[in-house]
Amino acid sequence: MAEPESTGPSEAHEAFHLPPPSIWPPVLALAVAFILTGLVVIRVLLVLGIILGVLGFALWVRDARREFQELPE
Repeated sequence: MAEPESTGPSEAHEAFHLPPPSIWPPVLALAVAFILTGLVVIRVLLVLGIILGVLGFALWVRDARREFQELPE
């Protein structure tokens, strides 16, 4: 019986791509905390959280698009 052709470990993992570390997930977590705190305590935190959340999300998408365009085809 013929043995199936196997690929080495380095060849099998070439398709995986891990993104570099990013500041945007913690920024969005902070924005959510501000939004929830602002709903209960101070409206200023609510507005600040919304602004921070929108800005953080937009910058995270921008970085992800830039990284995606730099990937080899």
